[in-house]
Amino acid sequence: MNRQYHCNIILDLLPLSMEHLVSEETDKVIEQHLLICESCRQIYENMQRGIDGMSCGELKRGEHLSGNTDCSVVKDLLPLFLDNLTGRESEELIQTHLGSCQQCRDHLQQLKDERKVQSSLEEANDKRLWKALKKRRYEMLGIFCGILSCILLVAGLLVWVFWRGNTKEQKYDIREHYEQAADYGNQNYRGEAKLSLFPAKDGLTGEITDFYYDCKGGWLYQEYQIYLECSYDASAYEAEKQRLLQVKNEETGQQVIYTEEENDLPCVYAMLYDEGYEYVLLDEKNHTIIYIYLQGIDRRELAFPEEYLPKDYGQAGYDFETEREGYSIYSGTERSVGQNE
Repeated sequence: MNRQYHCNIILDLLPLSMEHLVSEETDKVIEQHLLICESCRQIYENMQRGIDGMSCGELKRGEHLSGNTDCSVVKDLLPLFLDNLTGRESEELIQTHLGSCQQCRDHLQQLKDERKVQSSLEEANDKRLWKALKKRRYEMLGIFCGILSCILLVAGLLVWVFWRGNTKEQKYDIREHYEQAADYGNQNYRGEAKLSLFPAKDGLTGEITDFYYDCKGGWLYQEYQIYLECSYDASAYEAEKQRLLQVKNEETGQQVIYTEEENDLPCVYAMLYDEGYEYVLLDEKNHTIIYIYLQGIDRRELAFPEEYLPKDYGQAGYDFETEREGYSIYSGTERSVGQNE
Protein backbone atom coordinates (compact mmCIF):
# COMPACT_ATOMS: atom_id res chain seq x y z
CA MET A 1 0.00 0.00 0.00
CA ASN A 2 2.09 2.88 -1.38
CA ARG A 3 -0.64 5.44 -1.88
CA GLN A 4 -0.68 8.62 0.12
CA TYR A 5 -3.95 10.02 1.49
CA HIS A 6 -4.94 13.51 2.36
CA CYS A 7 -4.09 14.36 5.97
CA ASN A 8 -7.74 15.13 6.79
CA ILE A 9 -8.70 11.60 5.70
CA ILE A 10 -6.07 10.18 8.04
CA LEU A 11 -7.32 12.44 10.83
CA ASP A 12 -10.87 11.09 10.30
CA LEU A 13 -9.51 7.57 10.65
CA LEU A 14 -7.26 8.15 13.68
CA PRO A 15 -10.02 8.01 16.37
CA LEU A 16 -11.39 4.81 14.83
CA SER A 17 -7.92 3.30 14.71
CA MET A 18 -7.26 4.16 18.35
CA GLU A 19 -10.51 2.35 19.28
CA HIS A 20 -9.50 -0.63 17.08
CA LEU A 21 -12.49 -0.11 14.79
CA VAL A 22 -10.65 -0.18 11.45
CA SER A 23 -9.34 -3.03 9.34
CA GLU A 24 -5.75 -4.21 9.36
CA GLU A 25 -5.21 -2.74 5.88
CA THR A 26 -6.42 0.70 7.09
CA ASP A 27 -4.11 0.52 10.09
CA LYS A 28 -1.20 -0.04 7.73
CA VAL A 29 -2.26 2.96 5.63
CA ILE A 30 -2.33 5.12 8.79
CA GLU A 31 1.06 3.83 9.95
CA GLN A 32 2.67 4.56 6.57
CA HIS A 33 1.18 8.04 6.52
CA LEU A 34 2.41 8.83 10.04
CA LEU A 35 5.94 7.82 9.03
CA ILE A 36 6.11 10.49 6.36
CA CYS A 37 3.80 13.21 7.85
CA GLU A 38 5.23 15.06 10.85
CA SER A 39 2.02 17.08 11.41
CA CYS A 40 -0.28 14.06 11.54
CA ARG A 41 2.21 12.20 13.70
CA GLN A 42 2.28 15.07 16.17
CA ILE A 43 -1.56 15.13 16.31
CA TYR A 44 -1.64 11.36 16.82
CA GLU A 45 0.84 11.60 19.72
CA ASN A 46 -1.18 14.42 21.28
CA MET A 47 -4.37 12.36 20.95
CA GLN A 48 -2.66 9.51 22.76
CA ARG A 49 -1.72 11.92 25.57
CA GLY A 50 -5.31 13.28 25.63
CA ILE A 51 -4.40 16.68 24.14
CA ASP A 52 -7.02 18.04 21.76
CA GLY A 53 -7.30 21.07 19.54
CA MET A 54 -4.27 20.35 17.30
CA SER A 55 -4.56 21.00 13.59
CA CYS A 56 -2.63 19.56 10.71
CA GLY A 57 0.00 21.62 8.98
CA GLU A 58 0.14 22.08 5.24
CA LEU A 59 -2.14 19.39 3.84
CA LYS A 60 -1.10 17.29 0.96
CA ARG A 61 -3.28 17.22 -2.09
CA GLY A 62 -2.81 15.18 -5.20
CA GLU A 63 -3.36 11.97 -6.98
CA HIS A 64 -4.41 10.12 -3.80
CA LEU A 65 -8.03 11.06 -4.72
CA SER A 66 -7.90 8.68 -7.62
CA GLY A 67 -10.28 5.77 -8.05
CA ASN A 68 -7.58 3.29 -7.00
CA THR A 69 -8.02 4.06 -3.33
CA ASP A 70 -8.02 0.94 -1.23
CA CYS A 71 -11.54 -0.32 -0.42
CA SER A 72 -10.55 -0.98 3.20
CA VAL A 73 -10.00 2.72 3.86
CA VAL A 74 -13.32 3.72 2.30
CA LYS A 75 -15.21 0.96 4.14
CA ASP A 76 -13.80 2.17 7.44
CA LEU A 77 -14.86 5.71 6.61
CA LEU A 78 -18.39 4.79 5.51
CA PRO A 79 -19.94 4.70 9.07
CA LEU A 80 -18.63 8.23 9.66
CA PHE A 81 -19.84 9.23 6.20
CA LEU A 82 -23.39 8.05 7.00
CA ASP A 83 -23.34 10.07 10.23
CA ASN A 84 -22.03 13.17 8.41
CA LEU A 85 -18.90 13.14 10.55
CA THR A 86 -16.26 13.06 7.77
CA GLY A 87 -14.28 16.03 6.54
CA ARG A 88 -14.53 17.48 3.06
CA GLU A 89 -11.51 15.56 1.77
CA SER A 90 -12.77 12.25 3.15
CA GLU A 91 -16.17 12.86 1.58
CA GLU A 92 -14.56 13.61 -1.79
CA LEU A 93 -12.49 10.46 -1.49
CA ILE A 94 -15.57 8.33 -0.68
CA GLN A 95 -17.70 9.83 -3.45
CA THR A 96 -14.95 9.34 -6.03
CA HIS A 97 -14.33 5.79 -4.93
CA LEU A 98 -17.98 4.80 -4.85
CA GLY A 99 -18.34 5.95 -8.44
CA SER A 100 -15.97 3.23 -9.57
CA CYS A 101 -16.36 0.45 -6.95
CA GLN A 102 -19.52 -1.67 -6.94
CA GLN A 103 -18.31 -3.65 -3.92
CA CYS A 104 -18.12 -0.51 -1.75
CA ARG A 105 -21.48 0.69 -3.07
CA ASP A 106 -22.98 -2.64 -2.00
CA HIS A 107 -21.28 -2.29 1.36
CA LEU A 108 -22.73 1.21 1.78
CA GLN A 109 -26.23 -0.09 0.95
CA GLN A 110 -25.76 -2.93 3.45
CA LEU A 111 -24.86 -0.43 6.16
CA LYS A 112 -27.95 1.62 5.34
CA ASP A 113 -30.19 -1.48 5.48
CA GLU A 114 -28.68 -2.54 8.81
CA ARG A 115 -29.29 0.91 10.23
CA LYS A 116 -32.92 0.84 9.08
CA VAL A 117 -33.43 -2.50 10.81
CA GLN A 118 -31.72 -1.22 13.95
CA SER A 119 -33.81 1.96 13.89
CA SER A 120 -37.01 -0.11 13.54
CA LEU A 121 -35.99 -2.31 16.46
CA GLU A 122 -35.19 0.71 18.62
CA GLU A 123 -38.52 2.31 17.72
CA ALA A 124 -40.36 -0.92 18.59
CA ASN A 125 -38.47 -1.14 21.88
CA ASP A 126 -39.31 2.49 22.64
CA LYS A 127 -43.00 1.80 21.98
CA ARG A 128 -42.95 -1.28 24.23
CA LEU A 129 -41.12 0.68 26.91
CA TRP A 130 -43.62 3.53 26.66
CA LYS A 131 -46.56 1.12 26.89
CA ALA A 132 -44.98 -0.53 29.93
CA LEU A 133 -44.37 2.84 31.58
CA LYS A 134 -47.90 3.95 30.75
CA LYS A 135 -49.33 0.78 32.25
CA ARG A 136 -47.14 1.17 35.31
CA ARG A 137 -48.22 4.79 35.64
CA TYR A 138 -51.88 3.78 35.72
CA GLU A 139 -51.08 1.04 38.24
CA MET A 140 -49.26 3.54 40.49
CA LEU A 141 -52.12 6.02 40.06
CA GLY A 142 -54.57 3.32 41.14
CA ILE A 143 -52.44 2.45 44.16
CA PHE A 144 -52.11 6.12 45.08
CA CYS A 145 -55.88 6.69 44.78
CA GLY A 146 -56.49 3.60 46.91
CA ILE A 147 -54.10 4.79 49.62
CA LEU A 148 -55.58 8.30 49.49
CA SER A 149 -59.09 6.89 49.80
CA CYS A 150 -58.04 4.85 52.85
CA ILE A 151 -56.43 7.91 54.45
CA LEU A 152 -59.54 10.01 53.82
CA LEU A 153 -61.75 7.24 55.17
CA VAL A 154 -59.67 6.92 58.34
CA ALA A 155 -59.56 10.71 58.74
CA GLY A 156 -63.32 10.88 58.30
CA LEU A 157 -63.84 8.16 60.89
CA LEU A 158 -61.54 9.95 63.35
CA VAL A 159 -63.36 13.23 62.84
CA TRP A 160 -66.69 11.47 63.30
CA VAL A 161 -65.47 9.74 66.46
CA PHE A 162 -64.07 12.94 67.99
CA TRP A 163 -67.05 14.98 66.95
CA ARG A 164 -69.72 12.55 67.95
CA GLY A 165 -67.76 10.58 70.56
CA ASN A 166 -70.12 8.16 72.19
CA THR A 167 -72.76 9.58 69.97
CA LYS A 168 -75.58 7.68 71.44
CA GLU A 169 -78.14 10.34 71.99
CA GLN A 170 -79.21 10.55 75.62
CA LYS A 171 -82.71 11.78 76.04
CA TYR A 172 -84.69 11.50 79.24
CA ASP A 173 -88.28 12.63 79.43
CA ILE A 174 -90.30 12.54 82.63
CA ARG A 175 -93.23 11.42 80.55
CA GLU A 176 -91.26 8.27 79.66
CA HIS A 177 -88.68 7.72 82.40
CA TYR A 178 -89.76 9.28 85.65
CA GLU A 179 -87.03 7.49 87.63
CA GLN A 180 -84.36 9.39 85.65
CA ALA A 181 -86.00 12.76 86.13
CA ALA A 182 -83.23 14.09 88.40
CA ASP A 183 -80.38 12.81 86.23
CA TYR A 184 -79.09 16.20 85.10
CA GLY A 185 -75.33 16.82 85.33
CA ASN A 186 -74.68 13.10 84.92
CA GLN A 187 -71.26 11.56 84.31
CA ASN A 188 -71.49 12.15 80.57
CA TYR A 189 -72.22 15.85 80.96
CA ARG A 190 -69.51 18.09 79.44
CA GLY A 191 -71.38 21.37 79.04
CA GLU A 192 -69.98 24.88 79.46
CA ALA A 193 -71.97 25.59 82.64
CA LYS A 194 -71.56 23.92 86.05
CA LEU A 195 -75.36 23.87 86.49
CA SER A 196 -74.96 25.74 89.78
CA LEU A 197 -78.56 26.96 89.66
CA PHE A 198 -79.97 23.45 89.52
CA PRO A 199 -80.82 21.98 92.94
CA ALA A 200 -78.66 19.19 94.28
CA LYS A 201 -80.21 15.84 93.49
CA ASP A 202 -79.97 14.71 97.09
CA GLY A 203 -81.31 18.03 98.42
CA LEU A 204 -84.32 18.61 96.21
CA THR A 205 -87.13 19.99 98.44
CA GLY A 206 -89.76 20.41 95.75
CA GLU A 207 -91.74 18.05 93.58
CA ILE A 208 -90.62 17.49 89.99
CA THR A 209 -93.57 18.27 87.76
CA ASP A 210 -91.74 18.19 84.40
CA PHE A 211 -88.29 17.23 83.26
CA TYR A 212 -86.49 16.91 79.95
CA TYR A 213 -82.82 16.08 79.32
CA ASP A 214 -81.38 15.92 75.81
CA CYS A 215 -77.67 15.51 75.06
CA LYS A 216 -76.16 14.89 71.65
CA GLY A 217 -72.72 15.38 70.19
CA GLY A 218 -69.24 14.05 70.83
CA TRP A 219 -65.86 14.75 72.37
CA LEU A 220 -65.32 18.09 70.68
CA TYR A 221 -68.76 19.59 71.06
CA GLN A 222 -72.10 18.73 72.57
CA GLU A 223 -75.57 20.18 72.50
CA TYR A 224 -77.67 20.23 75.63
CA GLN A 225 -81.26 20.94 76.49
CA ILE A 226 -82.13 20.50 80.17
CA TYR A 227 -85.52 21.54 81.47
CA LEU A 228 -86.53 20.95 85.10
CA GLU A 229 -89.79 22.22 86.55
CA CYS A 230 -90.36 21.91 90.31
CA SER A 231 -93.31 22.83 92.49
CA TYR A 232 -92.69 23.94 96.10
CA ASP A 233 -94.75 24.83 99.13
CA ALA A 234 -94.52 28.47 100.26
CA SER A 235 -91.61 28.09 102.71
CA ALA A 236 -89.61 25.76 100.48
CA TYR A 237 -90.11 28.15 97.55
CA GLU A 238 -88.72 31.11 99.53
CA ALA A 239 -85.75 29.04 100.73
CA GLU A 240 -84.92 27.92 97.21
CA LYS A 241 -85.31 31.46 95.89
CA GLN A 242 -82.84 32.75 98.49
CA ARG A 243 -80.39 29.99 97.58
CA LEU A 244 -80.59 30.96 93.92
CA LEU A 245 -79.95 34.64 94.62
CA GLN A 246 -76.82 33.78 96.60
CA VAL A 247 -75.21 31.49 94.02
CA LYS A 248 -71.78 32.79 93.00
CA ASN A 249 -68.41 31.75 91.71
CA GLU A 250 -66.35 30.98 94.81
CA GLU A 251 -63.09 31.65 92.95
CA THR A 252 -63.92 34.98 91.35
CA GLY A 253 -66.84 36.17 93.46
CA GLN A 254 -69.03 36.70 90.39
CA GLN A 255 -72.70 36.47 91.36
CA VAL A 256 -75.85 35.58 89.50
CA ILE A 257 -78.04 38.37 88.16
CA TYR A 258 -81.67 38.84 88.97
CA THR A 259 -83.79 40.52 86.28
CA GLU A 260 -87.40 40.93 85.27
CA GLU A 261 -86.56 42.03 81.72
CA GLU A 262 -85.64 38.78 80.00
CA ASN A 263 -89.22 37.38 79.87
CA ASP A 264 -92.59 37.58 81.53
CA LEU A 265 -91.40 35.83 84.70
CA PRO A 266 -88.61 37.08 86.98
CA CYS A 267 -85.33 35.47 86.01
CA VAL A 268 -82.07 34.56 87.74
CA TYR A 269 -79.29 33.69 85.37
CA ALA A 270 -75.76 32.41 85.83
CA MET A 271 -74.87 32.27 82.13
CA LEU A 272 -76.44 34.22 79.33
CA TYR A 273 -74.29 34.35 76.21
CA ASP A 274 -73.45 32.49 72.99
CA GLU A 275 -71.88 29.38 74.51
CA GLY A 276 -74.83 28.58 76.72
CA TYR A 277 -77.81 29.77 78.73
CA GLU A 278 -78.27 28.72 82.36
CA TYR A 279 -81.11 30.45 84.13
CA VAL A 280 -84.23 29.92 86.25
CA LEU A 281 -87.71 31.39 86.01
CA LEU A 282 -89.54 32.25 89.22
CA ASP A 283 -93.31 31.73 89.20
CA GLU A 284 -94.10 33.11 92.65
CA LYS A 285 -97.86 32.92 92.15
CA ASN A 286 -97.77 29.14 91.70
CA HIS A 287 -94.67 28.55 93.86
CA THR A 288 -92.99 26.97 90.85
CA ILE A 289 -89.38 27.32 89.72
CA ILE A 290 -88.25 26.39 86.19
CA TYR A 291 -84.55 25.51 85.73
CA ILE A 292 -83.22 25.70 82.16
CA TYR A 293 -79.86 25.06 80.49
CA LEU A 294 -79.41 25.39 76.71
CA GLN A 295 -76.22 24.89 74.70
CA GLY A 296 -76.31 25.10 70.92
CA ILE A 297 -80.02 24.38 70.74
CA ASP A 298 -82.16 25.54 67.83
CA ARG A 299 -85.31 27.20 69.12
CA ARG A 300 -87.30 24.94 66.80
CA GLU A 301 -86.14 21.92 68.84
CA LEU A 302 -87.39 23.15 72.20
CA ALA A 303 -89.14 20.74 74.54
CA PHE A 304 -90.78 23.62 76.41
CA PRO A 305 -92.75 26.76 75.47
CA GLU A 306 -90.86 29.48 73.58
CA GLU A 307 -92.01 32.15 76.00
CA TYR A 308 -89.56 30.69 78.52
CA LEU A 309 -86.63 31.70 76.29
CA PRO A 310 -84.55 34.82 76.97
CA LYS A 311 -85.20 37.79 74.75
CA ASP A 312 -83.50 37.83 71.32
CA TYR A 313 -82.68 34.13 71.52
CA GLY A 314 -81.60 33.19 67.99
CA GLN A 315 -82.49 30.02 66.15
CA ALA A 316 -79.20 28.36 67.08
CA GLY A 317 -78.98 29.98 70.49
CA TYR A 318 -77.20 33.24 69.73
CA ASP A 319 -78.33 36.85 69.58
CA PHE A 320 -78.96 37.76 65.97
CA GLU A 321 -81.33 40.70 66.33
CA THR A 322 -79.68 42.65 69.13
CA GLU A 323 -76.00 42.55 70.00
CA ARG A 324 -75.37 42.54 73.74
CA GLU A 325 -72.52 41.63 76.01
CA GLY A 326 -72.85 38.14 77.46
CA TYR A 327 -72.40 37.23 81.10
CA SER A 328 -71.29 34.13 82.94
CA ILE A 329 -70.34 33.52 86.54
CA TYR A 330 -68.03 30.76 85.27
CA SER A 331 -65.72 33.12 83.39
CA GLY A 332 -62.09 32.67 84.41
CA THR A 333 -62.62 29.22 85.95
CA GLU A 334 -62.25 25.77 84.59
CA ARG A 335 -65.41 24.03 83.51
CA SER A 336 -66.34 21.21 85.86
CA VAL A 337 -68.77 18.36 85.58
CA GLY A 338 -71.81 18.17 87.81
CA GLN A 339 -73.92 20.70 89.65
CA ASN A 340 -73.58 22.78 92.76
CA GLU A 341 -72.40 21.17 95.96
